[in-house]
Amino acid sequence: MTFVIRIFDKLPPTARGAIWMVLGGISLILLAIVIRDIQDKFHVLQMIFLRSVVSFLIILPWALRQKREDIRTKRLTLHIFRNTIHYLGNVGWFIGVTLVTLADLQALQFTVPLFTIIMVAVFLKERVESHRWLATALGFLGALIIIRPGFVELSTGTIAVVLSAIFYAASQTSTKALSDTDSPNAILLYMSVIFVPISAIPAIYVWVTPNWSDALPILLLGVFGYTAHACIIRAFAVSDASFVMPFDFMRLPIAAAFGFFLYMEWPDIWVWVGGATIFASTYYITWRESVLRKASEKISR
Repeated sequence: MTFVIRIFDKLPPTARGAIWMVLGGISLILLAIVIRDIQDKFHVLQMIFLRSVVSFLIILPWALRQKREDIRTKRLTLHIFRNTIHYLGNVGWFIGVTLVTLADLQALQFTVPLFTIIMVAVFLKERVESHRWLATALGFLGALIIIRPGFVELSTGTIAVVLSAIFYAASQTSTKALSDTDSPNAILLYMSVIFVPISAIPAIYVWVTPNWSDALPILLLGVFGYTAHACIIRAFAVSDASFVMPFDFMRLPIAAAFGFFLYMEWPDIWVWVGGATIFASTYYITWRESVLRKASEKISR
């Protein structure tokens, strides 16, 4: 294992970023598979709580080693709001997992950056250039291609996934606001601490006591939930976002493959067209922002 880690560390940052992004996408897909596996026994509200507890236990040793000044905050109210909204996003996503195909789920989740752009402009009053609005409109056109309202009956699962994307975008907008005053360590820690009581209250009303045979899937809920976030964060940390973003699109064919072999699901052509359209729009925004940032850095030197 140590040998593999050494080889990985010697890879160029771009290669490591691509691998981290793909692993993050696979973690999300594996999380969805675990949810499907235990959905007949546990309600989604209980699954979210169980995942939160396991994730908290994973993060706790790291949190205890942090310096107090790195995790201090004066904006506890905003942390509570952010994590409440994020919890609602979890509820929508977990419901979507149980009702739509794995490929549809991943494709519609690509709309999160698009909703975030709108919310940042409205609530944080950030100036959004015309090219970003054009790309956002194109992305939502891709979502409509997948959903096809008026041509295909709008399902509960589809609505749940779209709502989850809106809530996740609100969470990301809150994170952006918090990042002006709080460290990333503080944001991560308060998320793990606050999420447990928030998710515990609804879980009480649907509680089913797990037995020992449920230990592994419950553990995997937390592990895959944690590794998904950790891998994606590492991908953006070691390489430029404009480079690693295309590898996030690998979630769609990988999810389609898992869906086919495990559940005999296969997305229709419109999911591929819509998913590609959404992703192209989000990638264009990421790429252009990267180009503008590098140009600005050259001017300032």
